[in-house]
Amino acid sequence: MFWVDEIIEDILKKTKKDSYLVTDWKTPSGHIHVGALRGVIVHDLIRRGLSDSNKTASFQWGYDDFDPMDGMPIYIDESFDQYMGKPLCDVPAPDAKSKNFAEQYANEFTQVFEGIGIKPKIVWTSELYKEGKFNDSIRIILDHADQIKDIYKIISGSEKPKDWFPLQVICPQCGKVGTTKVISWDGEEVEFSCEENLVEWAKGCGYKGKISPFDGNAKLPWKVEWPSKWFLTGTDIEGEGKDHSAASGSRQVADEIYRKVFDKIPPYDIPYEFILLGGAKMSSSKGLGVTAKDISDLLPMNILRFLFTRTRAKRTIDFDPEGDTIPNLYDEYDRCSSAFLEDKNSDLGRAFYYAEVDLDKEQPKYLLRFSKIAYMLQMPRVDIFEYAKNEKGSALNEIEKQEIENRIIIAKNWLEKFAPESFKFNISESLPEEAKYLSSEQKEFLAKVLEEIKSKEWTGEDLHKRIHEIKTEIQINPRDAFSAIYLSFIGKESGPQAGWLLASLDNKFVINRLEEASR
Repeated sequence: MFWVDEIIEDILKKTKKDSYLVTDWKTPSGHIHVGALRGVIVHDLIRRGLSDSNKTASFQWGYDDFDPMDGMPIYIDESFDQYMGKPLCDVPAPDAKSKNFAEQYANEFTQVFEGIGIKPKIVWTSELYKEGKFNDSIRIILDHADQIKDIYKIISGSEKPKDWFPLQVICPQCGKVGTTKVISWDGEEVEFSCEENLVEWAKGCGYKGKISPFDGNAKLPWKVEWPSKWFLTGTDIEGEGKDHSAASGSRQVADEIYRKVFDKIPPYDIPYEFILLGGAKMSSSKGLGVTAKDISDLLPMNILRFLFTRTRAKRTIDFDPEGDTIPNLYDEYDRCSSAFLEDKNSDLGRAFYYAEVDLDKEQPKYLLRFSKIAYMLQMPRVDIFEYAKNEKGSALNEIEKQEIENRIIIAKNWLEKFAPESFKFNISESLPEEAKYLSSEQKEFLAKVLEEIKSKEWTGEDLHKRIHEIKTEIQINPRDAFSAIYLSFIGKESGPQAGWLLASLDNKFVINRLEEASR
């Protein structure tokens, strides 16, 4: 059974309801990296699966814009240091156009996920606090501060001081939230201080006083705010990334607070793994990783969705646009597309189903490999559509032509911005230095290829087949055979389909080069 369907089956078994609210949240602390899309897509897939099961399901996405600015992305000017510790909604927008820092990066991310067919209800924590929506939760949390301290200690081993309260005030003097410490609560007001050295990343102003914690004057820390959000919204389902779902982590703390303090059953949990960039975890606040916008500008809607639907939520995705991830992604997508046309209920077919937004549109039955398109774009005199027609064995229909046109656009962009050097090539004007050290066996192979090219005019496909036959006839190692061709023309050990490469070049040029290389 496909992984999304497994989760839906488990939800319906464990929670008997007619309607479900799925929620997730993100702090817009900078350009949001592509890894953050996993949470959005996983939660929306669950919403979609529940809807397919004749349940009413809605998805709410929240931006934690009331969080303090606690890290400086590498692309932000140092002048923003003065705002460290302030709520992100109170920090100016770097583009000087958006309402604030949080809105600038949140809107950029919203455009990305709406562009791939995900349209949740969007809420902002700053508005929820200022509208008094968190007031009940704040009172409950402050009244149970000692119990929450015990939960922290039991689960995570974190021992809080006697005067600790799970709340931070927005300092009325300097406007910072990351530097304040609440030391008492009398049922109506909290006593607090804005401390100079409470955290390493921001300086407090030293102000002390009392203030009502309600209506946006204060915010809850993350591990306490999380269950407070569930209490406020009535969340039924919410997952989280691996860093939060680990043993003794924030999810376990939040679940226990929800059970013991709010007397509620925690939402159904869907832990999901990281998406890595070349093996490294991404970070929005540090500016590490490829942004979601970068990849949405590169990949079409269905392929970007497929990146996440094809892999179980609990498995890591290692995404490297500068490697062979994207050509391989297209190959897998093509395989799942074919499976969907044959059996919509197969696991591969279901992966395709969840990647698509509009299943009513007709799907192309023939798909030309992305890697072939990327290679052929670098060859002179190659008609990609003619190649596709020959490979298919019949004329292309309009849907197939359009898909090839789309892939040509994507491949050009990928070659320009991301493709590894191993995927790129240029035809050397003279015999590459590397080709001067071919073995006698390789030279014999090239001489045989030369004879065939002199004998008649070849199509790329027919020449490629003949090259394979020559390789078998003289019993040369396949790698040695093809590397001899690539070294002679592009100075690399590997390259595009050899027959098509040679057929794309001027015939006289090919003959002269092979004569020189085979001497």
